[in-house]
Amino acid sequence: MNNPLICPLCRKPNHCAYAAGRPAEECWCMSLSVPKALLAQIPDEQRGKSCVCEACVRAYKADA
Repeated sequence: MNNPLICPLCRKPNHCAYAAGRPAEECWCMSLSVPKALLAQIPDEQRGKSCVCEACVRAYKADA
């Protein structure tokens, strides 16, 4: 089951403002770009339904 408030990679809260019903402009992802290679790791059944969390983005960038 897809939960739009859970990161599809680590299964922790993604803190997505838009999914929580707030304006997208308030989301953390507006100030931090999400690498396409990281988005490619989202399972097909969750793609476009759940956002990756900031922690996963920062960890991916630190390892790159």
